[in-house]
Amino acid sequence: MDDFFNIVLLFLAGCAGGFLSGLLGVGGGIIFVPIYDYFLRKSGVTGTDVVSYTLADSLFSVMVSGFAGSITVFKNKMLDYKVFLPVSISAICSITLSTVFINSIEWYSPVKFKIFFSILLVYVLFKTIFYNARSTENDKMTTRLCVIAGLVTGTISGFSGVGGGIIMIPIFTIFGKMDIKKASILSLAVIPVLALPNLLINVFESPVTKLEYSTGYISWMLVLPVVAGVLSTIRLGFKTAKLLSVETIKAIFVGFIIISLINIIISIF
Repeated sequence: MDDFFNIVLLFLAGCAGGFLSGLLGVGGGIIFVPIYDYFLRKSGVTGTDVVSYTLADSLFSVMVSGFAGSITVFKNKMLDYKVFLPVSISAICSITLSTVFINSIEWYSPVKFKIFFSILLVYVLFKTIFYNARSTENDKMTTRLCVIAGLVTGTISGFSGVGGGIIMIPIFTIFGKMDIKKASILSLAVIPVLALPNLLINVFESPVTKLEYSTGYISWMLVLPVVAGVLSTIRLGFKTAKLLSVETIKAIFVGFIIISLINIIISIF
C-alpha cells in the first residue's frame, strides 16, 4: 500500500511540474528536487550521494519536461535560433563543468548554495515585480548577453537541479527586453539541451549507495512516475499559457518565484 501511495505522490509531483513547465517555461525542478530528496533519504541514501542522486533525477525529469514542451515550439517554428544557439552552447559548457565539479569533491555544501540561491531569487523577484516593459521596446538579446545568460543558467542549474527557467526568463525579459511569453518559449526550448549533459555524466557515475533499478545516479523507480505525470499535463500548461495575457503570466511567474523562495528557505532549516 505504501508503494502505491508513493507512486501516486511522485506522479502528482510530475503533473504539477509538467503543467508549470508548459505554462511558464520553467523545468519544474523546484518541485522535483524536494520530492526526490525526500524519497532518497527515505530509501537510506546518505552523504554526497543524496545530492548527486537528487540533482541527476531532477535534471532528468526537467529534460523530459523541456523536451515534451518544446516539440510544439520547434514544430511551429516559434524559435529565434540567433538567441537559442549561443544560450544553449554556453549553458551546456557551464552545466557540464558544474556537474563534474559536484561529483568530484566532498566539500560542496547544498545548504550554502541554497542560501546563495535564495539571495539571488530575492533579487530576481524585485527586478521582476518592478520592471515594466514598454510596448515600444525591442529585443536587446545581443550575443554577449545570450552567452552570459547561458553561463549563469547552466551553473545554477548544475548546482541546484532546477531547469534554469526561473533564472533565464528574468534575464531575457529584464535585460534582453523580451516579451515574457517569447522568453518562456525560449526557456522551454533551452531546458532539454541544458539537462542532457548532466544526464550523460550521471548515467556513467558509480554511487556509493547503489539503489535497485538505477543506472548510475538515475533512480528509475523514482523518475518514471514523475515523468509520467509530466507528460500528462505539459500540453495543458502550454495551451493555458496561450490563453493568458502577458500581465497574467508575469503575475503567475512572480507567485512561482515567491513559492520557490519559501520552499528553499524552509529546506535550509
